[in-house]
Amino acid sequence: MSTGLPSRRSSWLKATALAIFVLLLTAGSLSIYVVERSEGQKEITLGDQNSPDRLDVSVFVQKTDAILQEIAAQVEIAPQGALADENGTPRKDITLYTNAIKGDVLSFKAGKNPSVSDLRVALNSGVITDYPFDSYKVDFGFGAEVDGQAVPLNISIVNADSFFRLELAEETTEGGALFFTASADRSTGTFAFALFIMVFMWFLSLAAVIAAWYAVKGRHGLLWPSMSFMGALLFALVPLRNAVPGTPPVGSVVDFGSFFIAEALISMSLITTVVVGYKVERTKAVA
Repeated sequence: MSTGLPSRRSSWLKATALAIFVLLLTAGSLSIYVVERSEGQKEITLGDQNSPDRLDVSVFVQKTDAILQEIAAQVEIAPQGALADENGTPRKDITLYTNAIKGDVLSFKAGKNPSVSDLRVALNSGVITDYPFDSYKVDFGFGAEVDGQAVPLNISIVNADSFFRLELAEETTEGGALFFTASADRSTGTFAFALFIMVFMWFLSLAAVIAAWYAVKGRHGLLWPSMSFMGALLFALVPLRNAVPGTPPVGSVVDFGSFFIAEALISMSLITTVVVGYKVERTKAVA
């Protein structure tokens, strides 16, 4: 009876340690999410925030499209001071110049509530085939006029795309217009998931190699469970690879660094198992 108590106590301690480990791992993962969430929705403010008679411009980034090489955003204005009437609408017509892909010039009529306008800005200095290590730069430019006179600008940017993280790189002012550059990098969650898929495909291919080694080295013949396992892996990797966020094109780093190698290893393992297994079965049949 005395030997049973230490055994139960040891099992209880192991279960407690495992539960604590799982809780700490979960807490660490959630803390990373909280940090990523706060960083992803962080508001970037730049320009003239002190001038009482200014134009506040809010830019809401909805999607960073690495395939189309553009950022889709919405722009909203709020005139301040002498630029606004008693209702908060523009006192005079406001013209907002941007460096959008189509060279959009946004006009806002006096006495009317400013509408939300769509904006598309081109990405540069980035290649999507570097996925998941790709990084981009985007150049924004804004300038506002009222009665032909430049208006001070206060610009705020909020990123709503959870797949990318935007950070301000540099800011310049020229002739009343505001130009700034932002960097767009894959979010921590996107990068971590893509990296996990790459490592997971490597381990699956190594599992196929081990299964083939066992069947070939042990001269087990046509070992159907192993061959079924490898055949299933061969086709399962395709949807697994396509599950990575951002839909990178074929030929990306994720392919050359993991997918192509995994498919090759599994294919060679399956073919080797079948060929050697067939020879073993023939030898057994002759004997």
